[in-house]
Amino acid sequence: MNRSITIIIIIGLLCLGAQALAQNSDVTRATLVGLPGVSVYVDSLAQHLVVRGMTEDVFRVEVERRLLESGVKLLNPAVDGAVPGNPVLYLGITTLFDEGIERCQYSIRLELTQTVRLDRNPGFAAFNVPTWSVGGIGVYHVGWREAMVEDVLGFTEEFIEAFFTANPVLKPTPGDTAGSKGINGDAVD
Repeated sequence: MNRSITIIIIIGLLCLGAQALAQNSDVTRATLVGLPGVSVYVDSLAQHLVVRGMTEDVFRVEVERRLLESGVKLLNPAVDGAVPGNPVLYLGITTLFDEGIERCQYSIRLELTQTVRLDRNPGFAAFNVPTWSVGGIGVYHVGWREAMVEDVLGFTEEFIEAFFTANPVLKPTPGDTAGSKGINGDAVD
């Protein structure tokens, strides 16, 4: 019992610490301006999730589905080539699973990472720097799978809102095909 409480506190502190680096604010939303879209990366999940069918692909497919439905373009570096800044929507899930009572405690981070260059030293580039993020923790007994997916999709909705706040010209209007606008808002076939 004490071990579980300690781990929950550590996960909470890690989550709060990461939120101090980047959040969903006016300043961090400004780092989304001009992005044509994002690629999605789900970090490796704990084995106790994978054996219960909660794989990286499950979360990646759900996030990508929701992005496409909203009109956010999915980037594939192999197909689209190098996109300035290499914008990646990164999903990290840290879990602690209590086998005896089917309880799952988790921390979720959804971050937009990109390459950052310094004005004073343009030759320097830092890769995969979080410039926008949201996250939270959850503890569930029954229904933890559904709760975890719902939390991920809720954070995805926050990203979508921030993305279109920063790039209103890309937001589909009724009748548009999702993801059909280019970086300048022009229709793309």
